[in-house]
Amino acid sequence: MLRIVVALILAVFAAGYIYREPLIATLKDQITRDMFVPADNDIYDPGLPVGTTFPPINARLDGIVVNSVNRFIGDKGMIFIASRSVDW
Repeated sequence: MLRIVVALILAVFAAGYIYREPLIATLKDQITRDMFVPADNDIYDPGLPVGTTFPPINARLDGIVVNSVNRFIGDKGMIFIASRSVDW
């Protein structure tokens, strides 16, 4: 009886090893099935559309007045997050 159980366990592990790539692909498909929506159809407007020029700013960085975000944009772009509800 013990030999049968050990043989079945080894067979399951061998099959998992042989078919690991399709199993991993199937698992990823199952996990991400409902992750993305096909289109953004809600009325929420998150801000500037992609490609729009960023408006001028008035801020200080290390004692220097900054009026443009251009100095922060690197070769991979920039993400700008602002929160107007923070209590300083």
